[in-house]
Amino acid sequence: MDDPERGWSLSFAGCGFLGLYHVGVTRCLSERAPHLLRDARMFFGASAGAVHCATFLAGIPLECAICMLTDLAQRTRKRKLSIFHPSFNISKYCREYLQEHLPDNVHQLVSRKLCISLTRLSDGENVLVSDFHSKDELVDVLVCSCFIPFYSGLIPPTFRGVRYMDGGISDNMPFTDAQTTITVSPFYGKHDICPKVKSTNFPHVNISKLSLFLCPENAYLLFRALFPADHKELGEMCFQGYSDTLRFLEEQGICTRPGPSLNLPSEERKSEVIAPCGENMSLETPWEAAAFEMKPKGAELMETLSPKLTKGW
Repeated sequence: MDDPERGWSLSFAGCGFLGLYHVGVTRCLSERAPHLLRDARMFFGASAGAVHCATFLAGIPLECAICMLTDLAQRTRKRKLSIFHPSFNISKYCREYLQEHLPDNVHQLVSRKLCISLTRLSDGENVLVSDFHSKDELVDVLVCSCFIPFYSGLIPPTFRGVRYMDGGISDNMPFTDAQTTITVSPFYGKHDICPKVKSTNFPHVNISKLSLFLCPENAYLLFRALFPADHKELGEMCFQGYSDTLRFLEEQGICTRPGPSLNLPSEERKSEVIAPCGENMSLETPWEAAAFEMKPKGAELMETLSPKLTKGW
């Protein structure tokens, strides 16, 4: 949680193709409470959550992160056997994307700021890595953290000569201090930022530190984490992350109105005043209207983030 005295961290759960949820969360934080991102002591992540943290800390625009996820989803959906098509190697795709887009000094940007969850193949123990000596090492760790046996391939990748698997197998919500960590998950559970169930009658479990309600919605999300949805649903997932984050910020009393309207010239953006949420709020931007109406406007949200993505789908 946000603790000014002790500092705070953020932890992003592994979630496969649901990673656009994290994009929506980060977009909302950057608009409504940018200090939570700017001043965080540490970013923790497993699998897709680790990739999201790495690209954010490296300064890669959210539009680029959306491009990767939607392109990967589109390539997967085009194949009859989906992720299991012989011509498709998801680990190779992720490695090539990261090598192409991460800056050469990324290891300097993220070391001791990013902590990645890994599962050691030899004994199944969890390992947290936060020190990287080169860009190649960081890429190795991220590929290891995303490797699901048989789903991603047969032979797990290596980091410093040791084979590792998906960090979510042993710890899908990594952190070192539960009291000062804001946890983020696209699954219905009890994390700080996550979708909320309407009924309290569902059983609850913790699997690899991931909070889950045993509800039909989570069964569907777990399936979609491995087998991607269409563009419309991906957009709705992005919107879900934004609206869940807005609710969290309002509940904590740390939400501020995003000053710049996405449709205003840069000169006008600087002139808008930051004000507490709920005070004289005019729903003048697509983001504000979508968040407060709580309607499934994922497609519009995706178009706002990256208009180019709406072409060719």
